[in-house]
Amino acid sequence: MNFDYDDPVPGFDRRKVKGIAAQLISLPEEHYPKATALEIAGGGKLFNVVIDDELVGKDLIKNGNMKKRVTFIPLSKIDPRTVDPKVCVLSPFSLSK
Repeated sequence: MNFDYDDPVPGFDRRKVKGIAAQLISLPEEHYPKATALEIAGGGKLFNVVIDDELVGKDLIKNGNMKKRVTFIPLSKIDPRTVDPKVCVLSPFSLSK
């Protein structure tokens, strides 16, 4: 899983490109058995590239000389939401190993 690109403009801040989504996820060892579920839920989106904002993506598409086609996820466009714990219902299957 590599995302190779050239700096689209001189002085480009590479910290604005966070990386491939799958590489940004950490899973505590006690949850390793659940990794397959995470892979299935994430699917192909795990290979999307996380960036700061859509302007970074525009620069990369225009002048980044990327080696392959990718989908960008701009953090500025993500709307974080949380689920109220009272609404969550545990399945009896989620409690088994």
